[in-house]
Amino acid sequence: MSIEGLNILHEAGNISYGVLESGASVDQLNIDIGKTDLVGFNYFHNKFGMPYEFLLKSSIISGHSLFVAVRDLDQLLGFARFEKISDETEKTYRGKTNIVDHSVHLLRSIEIHPAHRHVGIGRLLFSISVRYLKSNVITLPDNPGAARFFKEKLKFTGLNPGNKGLSSRYEGYLILPYPKAKNMLKTMAGNYPRMVMPELIGRYEALKFRSNMGKSISKDDVSKFQMLFEDSRELLNDKLMNEMDMFLRGINTNQ
Repeated sequence: MSIEGLNILHEAGNISYGVLESGASVDQLNIDIGKTDLVGFNYFHNKFGMPYEFLLKSSIISGHSLFVAVRDLDQLLGFARFEKISDETEKTYRGKTNIVDHSVHLLRSIEIHPAHRHVGIGRLLFSISVRYLKSNVITLPDNPGAARFFKEKLKFTGLNPGNKGLSSRYEGYLILPYPKAKNMLKTMAGNYPRMVMPELIGRYEALKFRSNMGKSISKDDVSKFQMLFEDSRELLNDKLMNEMDMFLRGINTNQ
C-alpha cells in the first residue's frame, strides 16, 4: 500500500524519497521508536519527550516542508524538516523577470533511523530535498559532530546574515548557497551512481556482461534500460552518459 499524499521525487531500489503533503499521510507511516529492546528513532523523544507522529504532523500543519525516505512503501527510514524564512527576490528589466536571489529555507532537523545510518540515505534525502526547494539552506548544528558533517560532507560554510537580508539572530548559522544546493544531487550521482541510481547501473552492468559474453540481448531488455537511461539523464555526468549512449547505439546497430 502506497502512502496517500506522498509526492515521490526519487526512487532508489526499494527506497522512495519524497515530500509529504498532508498531516494525514503521517498516520500511514510505519515509525520505529527507539526503546530499550528496539532500535529506532529516539532523538526528539529522548530530548523533548515529543511523539514523532506529533512532530511530523505539526511540521506540515505549520507550513514546513517535510521530506521523507521510506522503504517498502511505508517504513520510515529518515526525514528532513525545512522552514521557509525568506522569499526569493525578483527584478524585472525590459519586461523580463529574473530571480536576483533565491529564497532561504531553515533546515530545522534531519534524522535517520539508527539502523540505516552511514550508508548515504541521509545525504541522498538532503540532496533530493534541496533540489526540490530551489533555495539557499541554512542550519545551526547543535553539536560539534553535526557541524563537521554539514561542513565536510554537505559543504556548508559560515553565514553572513546581512548578505541574505536576514536578521542578526542567524549569526553563527551555516549556509549552503543555492547554486551548490541545486547541483548537490547530480554531484552525488556522479560520485555514487550505484547508490543514487541502482536500477540503471545494475541493468547497464548486466547488459554489458551479456554483450561481452556474446549473448543475445532482447529488445525488451534494451527498452527497459533505455527508459531508465532517459529518466536519469539529468543526473548523469558526461562520462557515464556518453558511455551509455555508445553502448545503446552499439546494441541497436547489432539488432
